[in-house]
Amino acid sequence: MLRNGLMKSMAALAHRAQGAGLGGTQGQVRLQRRDHNETMQAEIEIVRWSTDSVAPAHRVGFYADALSSAVTPMAMKVPERQPFRSTMTMADAGLVSVLRQTGSAHRVFRDRSHIERTEERSYHLVFVVNGAENIEQRERLHLREGDGLLIDSALPVDLDIPTDYECVHLKLTETWMRQWVPSPGALAGRRISGRDGWGRALAAFAAQLSPQALASAPLPVSAMTDHVGALLAIMANETLGSAGKAPPRAERVLAEVIAECIVQRSVDVRLTAAQVALALGVSPRTLHRCLAAQSRTFGALLIGARLQRGIDMLRSPLGRRLTIAEVGRRAGFADASHFVRALRARMGCTPSQLRDGSGAGPEE
Repeated sequence: MLRNGLMKSMAALAHRAQGAGLGGTQGQVRLQRRDHNETMQAEIEIVRWSTDSVAPAHRVGFYADALSSAVTPMAMKVPERQPFRSTMTMADAGLVSVLRQTGSAHRVFRDRSHIERTEERSYHLVFVVNGAENIEQRERLHLREGDGLLIDSALPVDLDIPTDYECVHLKLTETWMRQWVPSPGALAGRRISGRDGWGRALAAFAAQLSPQALASAPLPVSAMTDHVGALLAIMANETLGSAGKAPPRAERVLAEVIAECIVQRSVDVRLTAAQVALALGVSPRTLHRCLAAQSRTFGALLIGARLQRGIDMLRSPLGRRLTIAEVGRRAGFADASHFVRALRARMGCTPSQLRDGSGAGPEE
C-alpha cells in the first residue's frame, strides 16, 4: 500500500512538471534486487527527485510536493533572491525507507494543519553528513556534521538549513519503531551526538547508508534495518538512563546461545534473525533485545561469523585450491563481491592477498 501510494504521487508530480512545460520530470531509477539472502525475493526501487530538470520558477513547488509525497506533508520556504536546487533519492524497504538528500539552503516545517492531514504516524531519523541544521521540536537545537535527531511526525517541527547540505534520512513506521523502542516519543527531539557514546556508532552506520547501499548490501535488507533498530535500542537505554544496568544472567546466557547458533548456521545464505529465533524458541523481538543488552546486533554477528569462516578457509590447504567465489559461497556469502568488500573492510586487503600475500590468486 505504501509503495502504491508513492508511485501514484510520483505520477502526479510527473504530470505537474509536464503540464508546466518544464521539459523534464524527476529522474526515476528502478533497481530490482534479487536478494538470495531472503526467504522470498525482495524488490527495492530506487527513486530520485531532482530540481536540475525543472525550470527555476517551479523548483520550490516541485521539491515541496516531492517531500510531502515521499516523506510527510509539510511546507517549504527558501531565502529570497537565492537560486534553489535539491536532490532526493529514496529506497523503500517497506517498514523502513532510506533517503539521501542534498541541496541548497531552505526551511521546511510542519504545523497542526499538516499533522491533521497526515494519515500515519512515522518517525524520521536524520543525520547531518555535510553542513549544519537548526531544528526545533520541543526545543531548538543546532546540529553539526555527524549529529542527528529523531523527529516525531505527530509533533510540530521547524527545520532550517542555512547553507548547502547533505543528510541521510531514515523514515521509520511507528510499528517498526515500537519493536525496538517501546516509547519512541521519549527519544524524539533529543540531539544524537555523533561524537559520543552509542550515538557515535549509530551516526557512523547511518552515514554509510544510501538507497544504493541498501539495494546492494551483502546482508538481507532485514539484517540492515535490524542493525539500525538494535543501535537505536542501545542508544535509547543509554540516553534514557538504563544503560548502566547489567542484564540478568539469563539474558547473558541466551545472548551467548544466540551467538553460537548464528555461527553454526552462518553458512546458510538465507539465514534470518526470525529463523534463529524460531530454532531457539524465542521471539525475534526477544532475540534482538537480548543482543542489544549485550551491545551486539544480529547483522554484525552474522557477517562476523561468515568472515571468520572465510578467513579460516583462505588460510587452509583446501582453501588454496578454491576460487575466491567458492570460498565466499561456502562461508555463506551469496555474492563473491560482497565477500571481497566485507573482508577488505575488516582486514584491509583482498581475499587473494590474505591467502598468499602476493595479491594474485584465482578469479576474484
